[in-house]
Amino acid sequence: MGRHYEFNKDETLSKAMRVFWQKGYKATSMKDLVDEMGIQPGSIYNTFGDKHSLFIESIKHYGEVVTANTIKILNEGESPVENIRKFFTEMIQRPYDKRCIGCFVVNSVVELAPHDDQTADIVNGILKNIESAFYECLLKAQQIGEISEKSNVKALSSYFASCTHGLLVTGKSDTSGEQMKDIVDVMLSTLK
Repeated sequence: MGRHYEFNKDETLSKAMRVFWQKGYKATSMKDLVDEMGIQPGSIYNTFGDKHSLFIESIKHYGEVVTANTIKILNEGESPVENIRKFFTEMIQRPYDKRCIGCFVVNSVVELAPHDDQTADIVNGILKNIESAFYECLLKAQQIGEISEKSNVKALSSYFASCTHGLLVTGKSDTSGEQMKDIVDVMLSTLK
């Protein structure tokens, strides 16, 4: 029989994820986690392990929930090219207070991946999922004639995945919505 928790594990994990996302791993204290999660330190340690283990569970949770939800846009509707436009448009139209925290995965790549193999493995898997979603979308666009049959779908999927991460970093600055839109227009011009 599975362990019984006095709290909802997924909701509590989502709270921890938000703290790490907003503050980063190093700047997040156990007190921050206890305050946000609403459970005692002993419950955190018993359920998730130490701070690093909780961080790892949080980044996995982000990949399973937030990233999966975001990339599903690429599979909606009849027009893959329009799906890509919608994906980037929704990203840049987020209110600044949502954009300024960036992407938990990108933030983690910068902060931890260079010297934390476990984090690197997880975030690299998430990044590959994003690239794969673009690949499938672009392959469909090619099959239905929205992009040229000569288009290098693999290179384009890598390009759009990299652009995604770049836009998320750019969005943390005070770059205007109009500048962000111009960037997206230039990116999408590669499909013509």
